Amino acid sequence: IEKAHPTPITRMAKLGEGDERWIVNERGDGANVNNWHWQEKDAFEWARDRFNHLLVLTVAEGGEHEVFLRTTGVTTLKGEAYVNRRKGKIIAGYEMELKMAYTGEIREGGAADGAVLATVTGNVHFPYIADENVGEEPEAKVLAAGEGAHDDKVKELMRKVGLPLLFKGVAKFEEELAAGGPGGEGDAPVSESGKPADGPGGSGAKEGGNTKNSEKDEAKRGSDGGKASRTDKTAPLSRKAHTIKMTERFFCRPQDICDALLDGGRVMHFSRSPADVKPAPGPFTMFDGNIHGETLEYVPGVRIVQNWRFRNWAEGHFSKVTITFREPEPGNCFVDLVQDNVPETDGFGNESVMDTTESGWKEQIFNRIRQVFGYGA
Repeated sequence: IEKAHPTPITRMAKLGEGDERWIVNERGDGANVNNWHWQEKDAFEWARDRFNHLLVLTVAEGGEHEVFLRTTGVTTLKGEAYVNRRKGKIIAGYEMELKMAYTGEIREGGAADGAVLATVTGNVHFPYIADENVGEEPEAKVLAAGEGAHDDKVKELMRKVGLPLLFKGVAKFEEELAAGGPGGEGDAPVSESGKPADGPGGSGAKEGGNTKNSEKDEAKRGSDGGKASRTDKTAPLSRKAHTIKMTERFFCRPQDICDALLDGGRVMHFSRSPADVKPAPGPFTMFDGNIHGETLEYVPGVRIVQNWRFRNWAEGHFSKVTITFREPEPGNCFVDLVQDNVPETDGFGNESVMDTTESGWKEQIFNRIRQVFGYGA
């Protein structure tokens, strides 16, 4: 007769206690274990350095007189650049205005070592380098400091030969930032022991991982006496608030989108749920109260500013939504949305707020407006 084995007893967590197997504890050393939390890095100064490195060029053109042209560095950089990283996912964002200075020399006799007959200066102006236009050649203007024949000659060389090279430099910058920018591909996932974990980007990265980066990381660890370089000690990262930015295009007038967002009847039509919204400052609710807040400013066809929150966010926490409208030509409308102070977790500790909020704007609001009102782009 076989003895029956006793049934193992499973210990259940008590109310309010939690099960230690499912708890992610914050570490005293600030380590972002396995890149679990959202990590945000300011990449603005890194961008300045990369532009100074990638957009440096020297070109020459022969003829009756040699034209010698070179860029001399960044003179103006405005805007922002950042990199967000969580669970190995890298999200780069940037909107910048850039000016690069250049100097041109006209040399005697068409020879590189000829006497300098004239020196001119100017700059190349990139009004808008942004993640929404990645893969496209940015707008660029060549602005000469003077108006003489020598200025025009150097300016033409910049347009014909210099700009294509600068465009390649901008494309390289976008590629590097998309790969992690100032943190490269980000730190290798860190185990509970503080050592790099196996997997893509870790010391145990195998086939399909980035071998080149792994070799660099290994060499760096060796030169540091086995201590891995860390850049994520800006904790507690889980308490940070974040920013969502997006641009949507519609084939309509800006006022049409304002009406779709602020007219209660239209909001109920595309959302298929109760809403109380008015095209004026004051409280509002959408999606049967799941979204609510207060409209702070409304300039018809120009700008909407709101305090905005989901019902399940922590009590009293509001983000700030700013929606602005651009119309380069009648019927071609661009909607720029910036949402600041978005929490990383909701009131129940779920770390999906960023994804839920961003996809909600795109799928539940903007795409439905296109479908219902025929403003598709």
